[in-house]
Amino acid sequence: MKAMNWILGVMILGAGMGAGWWWRGRSGSEANPSPTASARKIRMYQSPMHPWITSPEPGNCTLCGMKLVPVYEGDAGFDSGEGSLRLGSNSISVVGIASVPIDVRRLTRSLRLAGTLDDDDSRHRILSAYVEGRIETLSVHSEGVEIVEGTELATVYSPVLLGAVREYLSLASGGESGSLMTAAALRLRQMGLGEAQVQDLTKSFTNGQRLLPWLSPMSGTVVKRLVYGGQWVREGDPLFEVADFAVMWFKADAYERDLPWLRVGQEVVMTLPSLPGQSFTNRITFIDPNLDMMTRSTRVRVEVPNPKSGPEHARLFRHRGYAEARVRVESEPVLVVPRTAVLNPGGSPVVWVEQAEGHYQQRSIRLGRAGDDAWEVIEGLDAGERVVVQGGVILDGQAQMRGGGGTSAPDPMTGTNGIAGASAASSAGGEAGGPGAVSPVPVTSWRPGSPEIEAKVVGLLKILSRMAAVLAQDDLPGFNRVRPEWSEATQPLTALGQGAPPVDWLKPLAEAKDLASARKGFHGLSLVWSPLVLELRKRETFQNLKVYRCPMTARAFPGAPPRAVWWQWDGPLRNPWFGADMLDCGTEVP
Repeated sequence: MKAMNWILGVMILGAGMGAGWWWRGRSGSEANPSPTASARKIRMYQSPMHPWITSPEPGNCTLCGMKLVPVYEGDAGFDSGEGSLRLGSNSISVVGIASVPIDVRRLTRSLRLAGTLDDDDSRHRILSAYVEGRIETLSVHSEGVEIVEGTELATVYSPVLLGAVREYLSLASGGESGSLMTAAALRLRQMGLGEAQVQDLTKSFTNGQRLLPWLSPMSGTVVKRLVYGGQWVREGDPLFEVADFAVMWFKADAYERDLPWLRVGQEVVMTLPSLPGQSFTNRITFIDPNLDMMTRSTRVRVEVPNPKSGPEHARLFRHRGYAEARVRVESEPVLVVPRTAVLNPGGSPVVWVEQAEGHYQQRSIRLGRAGDDAWEVIEGLDAGERVVVQGGVILDGQAQMRGGGGTSAPDPMTGTNGIAGASAASSAGGEAGGPGAVSPVPVTSWRPGSPEIEAKVVGLLKILSRMAAVLAQDDLPGFNRVRPEWSEATQPLTALGQGAPPVDWLKPLAEAKDLASARKGFHGLSLVWSPLVLELRKRETFQNLKVYRCPMTARAFPGAPPRAVWWQWDGPLRNPWFGADMLDCGTEVP
C-alpha cells in the first residue's frame, strides 16, 4: 500500500512539473516573440501633412512642425496628393527641369511708342491779311524758308492802309502829340504794322510811295505759302503758315492696356531712322485723356529740343519725321513669378511648385500686370517658394497622363474645379444629409431678398464662425454644443419657402463622434456659403468679416479637398481644420 502511494505521488509530482514547464514555455513565448513574429522594420519617417518631407530618424516636419509618422517596409506611405508628381534624379536630368525661388521686387517693362515729330502747337501761326489790298511782290517764294521776327514777307498796295498812314503823318507833321496821335498810331498797328514800323514812318515813308512792306510778326519756318505776287486779297485771307521748329513735339500712340504703366515725367529714349545710331532722352509732358474709339489708343506727347547743326545750320529733326521711343517702366515692389513658369496665362494660369527635391505640385495662381520677363502674382504663391521655369509643360503632360488633371487644376479658393463643383470635392462626406454631404448647388444664384432675411443670414454666418473657433481649439464637446444653435437658426429660413436659401445651405448637422467628422460637416456648410460671404465682405458693414484659406487640408478629414476656406468676424487667424497642430496655418483671402 505504501508503495502504491509513493508511486502515485511521484506521478502527480511529474505531472505538475510538466504542466509548469508547459505554462512557462507558453507564457515566455508570448512575452518574447520569435524573430519571425517581431514588428516590421521601419523604412522611413514621413510627414502626413507634407508627404515629400521624409527622414530616416524620428522627428518633426520642418514645415508644419507635426510629428513624423513611421512608414514600414511594404507600406506605400502617404501619397503626395492630387496635382503632385514625384520624379527621380535621373528623370529630372533627362527632362531638364529647372526651378528658381520667387521673390518680391519691382516689375519692369519696356513699352514701345511709335509716332511722328511735329512742331509746337503753341508756336504755330497762320499769317492772314489785316486789310484788303494787292500783294505786289513776294520776298518769300517757297516753303521751308526760315525767317526771323521782322523779316519782310511781301510788299502790299492797300488804299485803306495808305490813307491811315497819311493821316498819321499829317498829325505828326502838325505837331500833334495828344490823343489823336495815339489813336492814329493804334489804328496802324491794328492794320498789321509793327510798333517799330509805325515809329519809323516819319523817316522812311515818302509822299509818292504806294507800297508798304509787310513784316513777319514771329520767327519760324514757312510751312505753307498761300499767296502769289499780284494776287488781290481780302481782309482775313490766309497768306502764310509759319511753325517754330526750335522745340518739336513727339506725338506717339499708346494703347489702352499700356496706360496703367505710363505717367507724366517718365523718361523715354527716342530713335529715328533718319539719324541711325543716335538716341535722344527726354520726358513725357502730356498724356491725352481721350481714347480713340476705333484703335483704343491715345496720344502721348514728348517735347524734344531741336537745335541747329551742321555747316548749313539746319535743324536736327525734320518736321513730321517718323520716330520710335522706348519707355522703361517699373512698378512698386510686388511678388513676381518668371513668365516661363506660367502655363496658360490667358485662361486659368498655373505653375509647378518644387516642394522638395524631385517633388512637384501644381498650383493655380491669379496674375496681375505683365512685365518683360515676369508676371505680377496677386494670389497663389508666397515669396521664397521655388517654381519650375524649364520643363513645366512636360510636368503638365505627365500629370494629365497620370490623371492629375494638367492645367485644369483645382480652384485655389475651394480646392475643386470651381465652386459649382462642391459636390465632387466633398462627395466622400457620408450619406445624404449626414456630416460633410454636399450636393450640387447653384451657389451664386441665391441672395437675401430683404433686410430681415439678411439679418437671419448674418446670424447663421456667425454660428458657422463660432463652429470654426471651437474646432480651432480641438473642442469636440464645444462643437456639439454649438450644433443645435444651427438647427434652431435655420428653421425660420426653411419656413420661408420660395425666398429661402437652397436646401443644402440649411441642412442639419448630425452629432459628431470625433473631430474628423465634425470638421467634415463644417466644411460642407462653409463650402456652399463661401461665395455669399465673399460678396458680403465687400460691403462697409462687413469689414470685420475675414476670410482665410488653408492650402493643405487634404489630410484634415476623409474626403477633404487640397484647400479649404473659413471665415472669422475678427482676427487673428485660427485654423479650424488642424487646431493646435497647425493653428496659424493659412492666408487671408484678398
